[in-house]
Amino acid sequence: MKTILITGATGFVGSALAANLLTRSVQVIALVRNDPNGERTRTAIRAAAEGFGLDFAESLIERNVHVVESDEHNPCLNLTPHYLAEISEVWHVAAEMSFSIDRLVESLRTNASTTIALYQCIAKFATKCKRFYYVSTAYVAGISGGKALETLNFASDCINPYQLSKRCAEQSLALLSANGVLPVTIFRPTVIVGHEKTGWVKSDFGFYMFVKIIKTLQEAGVQTIRLPLNYSARLDFIPVNRLVDQAIALSERQGVSRIFEIFHCSNGLGKSTAEIVSFIGRFFGVMVSYGSPETILEQQVAKAFENIAPHLEIEWQFDRSCLDQALDHAYECSPVGDLIMERLLHGYTQSQRVA
Repeated sequence: MKTILITGATGFVGSALAANLLTRSVQVIALVRNDPNGERTRTAIRAAAEGFGLDFAESLIERNVHVVESDEHNPCLNLTPHYLAEISEVWHVAAEMSFSIDRLVESLRTNASTTIALYQCIAKFATKCKRFYYVSTAYVAGISGGKALETLNFASDCINPYQLSKRCAEQSLALLSANGVLPVTIFRPTVIVGHEKTGWVKSDFGFYMFVKIIKTLQEAGVQTIRLPLNYSARLDFIPVNRLVDQAIALSERQGVSRIFEIFHCSNGLGKSTAEIVSFIGRFFGVMVSYGSPETILEQQVAKAFENIAPHLEIEWQFDRSCLDQALDHAYECSPVGDLIMERLLHGYTQSQRVA
């Protein structure tokens, strides 16, 4: 039986990946923080399985999920020789996702330093491990816009700790893997959203930043809001189920010889920022208009968008030809339309009720 080490299994993507791997008779070692008895991790995987509509016995989680406590400075501290000897591959999903410059040090420590430490440990002690998959972000491309290729990025236009730390991790892994001991795959999703059929989500990041703000306004009784977001740039949303399907397809490849590879997990350009925010507004009964903020409330809301504003006015076309070649078929892009958008909003609303 294949054994895969996953970090971030309590989070959105990590729990979804773990749940789906379990249906393929995979043993999952979940390397997590602050979960000494493992119940938070198992609960997250159960919720993801339900969100994906997966049907498997509870005993599968109890039998095939092994939760190991990670250490901030030494992520492999509690990985026993037994676990290390069984690892077939690693999916490193855990990340610090803040855009705030105040979190720069934490972002570099979590996204770069911990990644390097984990890779070095696995390369040295997990002798059966065939590949280290690192979940990065397509937006390491910077803020230049235009066509983004599946290559390392070196331009100095990173504008937030998330971009910068992810780029540092990618470049470090490229150097470390050059000795050929442990091959690396950089997996770069675009904007990850919930399940396209069920709407299930566990995230307040990306698209859900908009949703959270508009929903908060609606709950406060606000009926109209003016935002400085009248941007025509279209966004690339990848539903989590599509992302997981492609991640698992990569994992199941046979005879991969490349030591280092980079893939964009993109889904095609859909609605513009303005169209998306207006759609969210209509869903929650808040009329959104665009222009310079006039009231104190509008200024406060505009402030909340400041860290991500540059990403909302730039359009990228993420090339995914390398991923298509690796998966041996041309991916059929299916940009998120109104029907799926409504499911995503219902799913987010439901997740808030449960929380």
